[in-house]
Amino acid sequence: MNCQLCQEESDAYRAGKLADDIRIQVEEHLQQCTDCTESYRLQSLADSVINKEKEISPDVNLSSRIMARIENQEETTYKTIIPFTRVLKPAFIITSMAAAIFAGVLIGNIYKPSVRDMSVPVELALINDVAIESVDILSNE
Repeated sequence: MNCQLCQEESDAYRAGKLADDIRIQVEEHLQQCTDCTESYRLQSLADSVINKEKEISPDVNLSSRIMARIENQEETTYKTIIPFTRVLKPAFIITSMAAAIFAGVLIGNIYKPSVRDMSVPVELALINDVAIESVDILSNE
């Protein structure tokens, strides 16, 4: 077995998942090659450190301390926000209403009817006279 094959099979060898014939070849190569033996030793050491880290148990009261701190922070934030909302909300509403009224007045003043000669054409005057006369005729009878 060469070094490259030994390196490829070292993970499976450490996990114990190799077939017997390949496992024997890897063991023989590790006995002969110092580079592969050193690499295998370092990988085994890294695995043991990782497994040791997995065994560390967390603090039992850690979650309750974190939750208590979160609740304290929420209460503090909530208490500081409420006085501002009591003042700012009405002020914002009043300012919005004033801006809306001001905008309405400005928009209303944009339209100005043109000043024209308010004389009525003769045709319309006759139509109006006819309507007035017919009412007068009906009222006299």
